[in-house]
Amino acid sequence: MSIARDLEAEHRSIDALLEQFVSGLDEEVRPGPFRDSARELRQHIYVEEAHLFPPLREAGIIPPVLVMLREHGQIWTVLDEIDAHLDDASDPAELRRLCEMLTGMLGAHNDKEEAILYRAAVEVLDPVVQEQISNAMVDDTLPDGWRCEMA
Repeated sequence: MSIARDLEAEHRSIDALLEQFVSGLDEEVRPGPFRDSARELRQHIYVEEAHLFPPLREAGIIPPVLVMLREHGQIWTVLDEIDAHLDDASDPAELRRLCEMLTGMLGAHNDKEEAILYRAAVEVLDPVVQEQISNAMVDDTLPDGWRCEMA
């Protein structure tokens, strides 16, 4: 499997978990699906920022990487806001609003990332580097306290 397909599969998994959480908001606020989605999303962002973006920068793909870093920071902030609202769970309408905002952000972000950065990764990165990134997706875990570069 190519690095692009691996990363895109993570996008779909994260989207599905977030959708599961949002669809359950009409019944009750169950934090588990959101927290699973957020954990996977934060792990995904970590792998990109720690393993994918550095070699892309070295290959001269700097402006798109900077856009993704900025958007990661915005996404991370919304994740933190949702986490804070989950702790008291007193306003499901606000949780829905924040989740819809996050879903919109992720849709636009993922489209750009998949079309530009993932394609570039396949086209310009050495296959050995691509394999290292794929391995990091499986083996590397989000360090305690790590936050994305622009959060």
